[in-house]
Amino acid sequence: MFIPDGQVSLNAKIDRRGFCEGEDICINAKFENTCSRIVVPKAAIIAKHTYQANGRTKVFRQKLSSVRGNHIISGMCDAWQGKTIKVPKIKPSMLGCNIIRVEYALMVSLLQVGSLSDIIRHRCLIFTAGLLVLHII
Repeated sequence: MFIPDGQVSLNAKIDRRGFCEGEDICINAKFENTCSRIVVPKAAIIAKHTYQANGRTKVFRQKLSSVRGNHIISGMCDAWQGKTIKVPKIKPSMLGCNIIRVEYALMVSLLQVGSLSDIIRHRCLIFTAGLLVLHII
């Protein structure tokens, strides 16, 4: 992503997209900072609840858990090899209900002081322990 005094870049991967509560999500990411400011890598599990009734839609977003890396100064790179974030105890994303939709995403970002620099979102499915993972979107 281009910012006025340089660029920041991030490349993040996760090994799968379906998780159960209590499991760790393993994040592999590379961060590069060529701007003049300090940036901080962060990752968070975000819940998006969508309610539909009477032709109206309401959307609520909530940060469920997060992890943060070390500061990256100008001209430096950093990498996460197996950095983990734990899936908290939450409702499954597949409710079988047509008026309530629950979606979870892992958001990996590079934050610059005073602004949002670069973001990658990975959609994830969260299951309760009794459900089988059949297909990952």
